[in-house]
Amino acid sequence: MADASYLARWNTGYYFYAVSYLEAKHMLRSFVLSSTSSRTLRKLVMLFLGAVIALVITDIALGFLLPYITIEPPSILLLQNVQGVEKLWHYANVGIEPVVFTGSSQASRGLSPYEFNEEIKATTGHSIESVSISLWASVASIQHDLIKNLIIPNHPKVIIYGIEARALNGTDLYDVRVSDFHNTPLGYAVSTESDIERNLLLWLLQHSNLMRYRDNFQQWFTGTRERNQLDYDPSQADDLGHFVDPAIHDRNPASILGLDNFVAFTPFKVEARPQQTLNDIAKVCKQSGVLCILLNMPLHEMAYQYITEADETLYQDELHETGLPIWDFNTRSCRTLLGDASFFDLNHLNEHGAQILSRIVADAYAHAFYNLPISKDASCAKINS
Repeated sequence: MADASYLARWNTGYYFYAVSYLEAKHMLRSFVLSSTSSRTLRKLVMLFLGAVIALVITDIALGFLLPYITIEPPSILLLQNVQGVEKLWHYANVGIEPVVFTGSSQASRGLSPYEFNEEIKATTGHSIESVSISLWASVASIQHDLIKNLIIPNHPKVIIYGIEARALNGTDLYDVRVSDFHNTPLGYAVSTESDIERNLLLWLLQHSNLMRYRDNFQQWFTGTRERNQLDYDPSQADDLGHFVDPAIHDRNPASILGLDNFVAFTPFKVEARPQQTLNDIAKVCKQSGVLCILLNMPLHEMAYQYITEADETLYQDELHETGLPIWDFNTRSCRTLLGDASFFDLNHLNEHGAQILSRIVADAYAHAFYNLPISKDASCAKINS
């Protein structure tokens, strides 16, 4: 019985010893594995930090080298439209709230921030800064994303949207223009729905040389385009976003009629989406507290050999539905003031026309914001505040 009791105690002790041994062995193995995992994790962290540091150094070094490599702006948009975006970011960084012109190629060619600034100074005695964020082939959907997600977050004083009928004309090319814009780095960034993704991408497009010049490098290395091969003279794109062109090109109605891959002015098709987009722009402006003005851009008088009164009425109705102030510089009086010599073609002003229009827009601005009498030339416009 004693032997049995002893054996039972021995077996019990052995059991606990065995269990303790196995637990200790397991703990030792876990410790070794844990130590190995910790070392592996530390190595991964160090590798990641090293890669980040190398990337940052490369990015900074690239910033110093780029002026020696290329004269091109970063290919985040059509190259001739980038300078205005760069200047807007600069103004935001130094705390300047500029007047921002925006629109399509008509605004890019037809509104000169330099002329506007000089006229405001001469008329009012006050200095002002302005910049043009105007993209060739822009339509209302593009403007919505630009105004909401690029311009307003960078603290404009006033937004003046140089608009024209084709920006609202619901033709097949409308969607093509929007798709082309979304395929650019900036277009993708401002149109993405995620606030976090959008803000990160916009920060990188402003601050990272690798990100900003990604498309430039891709085009050079794939042979799509040679380095410094531009389809315009770099001196034509000034640093405030205005495209300078002194030429008189032609009086071909293709751009008015929607031929040769142009979005048409006529016939004007009323469709819900462009109209809703314009109304959404008005809503965004009002919610942000930023004053947005629709500036109806002038056309050549010959354009009205093709644009009907019915087209014009439909277009004007869409503008007035927004409830935004409208400065209409496409009156017969303004077209007469500008004259034939001011137009590159039937819908774009040349540099002579841009100087005239920018000065009279500045006079209208001085009248609206400084309570000065409107000048004789600026009185050609219909100002609806």
